[in-house]
Amino acid sequence: MFEFLAFPDTVPGIDARIAVVVAFTAAATYFDVFNKRWVPNWLVYAFAVFAVALNVVFFSEQVFFQSLFFGAAIFMLAYPLYKLGQLGGADVYVFASIAAAIPYLPKPLLAQSQSVPYPFIFSVLVPTGLAFILHMALRFIPYISQRVAKRQIKLGTAQLAGPLIVFAAFVFFIHSLSQLPMVLPLSYLAIISFLTVSLVFFSLFKSEIKASMVEQVLVRDLQEEDVLALERMKPGLVRKLKLQPLIDKRTIIALSDAKVKSAPVYTGMPAFLPYLLIGLVFTVLFGDLLYYML
Repeated sequence: MFEFLAFPDTVPGIDARIAVVVAFTAAATYFDVFNKRWVPNWLVYAFAVFAVALNVVFFSEQVFFQSLFFGAAIFMLAYPLYKLGQLGGADVYVFASIAAAIPYLPKPLLAQSQSVPYPFIFSVLVPTGLAFILHMALRFIPYISQRVAKRQIKLGTAQLAGPLIVFAAFVFFIHSLSQLPMVLPLSYLAIISFLTVSLVFFSLFKSEIKASMVEQVLVRDLQEEDVLALERMKPGLVRKLKLQPLIDKRTIIALSDAKVKSAPVYTGMPAFLPYLLIGLVFTVLFGDLLYYML
């Protein structure tokens, strides 16, 4: 039934696919960083068109259907995150276009062939996520440390419960690994430890981190695709106006008609495409990161 998902030995036109994907992702990253996180629609639409065109020019029946399937699947998975304000609209198109342009990467440019049992986009997301988490930790550890030193942060039992459960699960996991009749690479343990510590940190100080990204913005200055901090608004107003995190024209009109002067907006959310570009370049050059850990 799923024979068309079998891994191909080669992907026709892989060099051209890599060049197009890196070029469009780099261009989108430029606008994400230097154009106030506003990536032009023409750029992401063109990326999607080129992703499909590559599969027509370098036609292979198996790869063609794989590309369309992976691109559509990634789009459908990412789009709800966009509507919830967790991803930018451009991020969704870039994810889907990468998945459609390069369904698999049989051989990285600077490494040997790898037998990776999942699509290329998943390999890209691993170093992307690590880069994102590392940068966010470096960004917020000094901020949180200053607030803790000034005794501006008080942790209650409810805040400590989640991180303690995560830490206990980590200890149990490490203990279980120690019982295995094999020695896992130190890189594997290092990354698992890093992810656990990061998860504990962000769980402990989630409220303070989110609050640091919020700014009151006049309703007349709101932009479509900005993200409302609904948790910092009156619940009654949110229910009455049926507000959603992602701001659109209806949201701005509703707030204006309700005589709301300003609204809390996540203006400090980091651009995500730079991390995706890092993950993409790493994977194209060296292949799947998890491949080296196992």
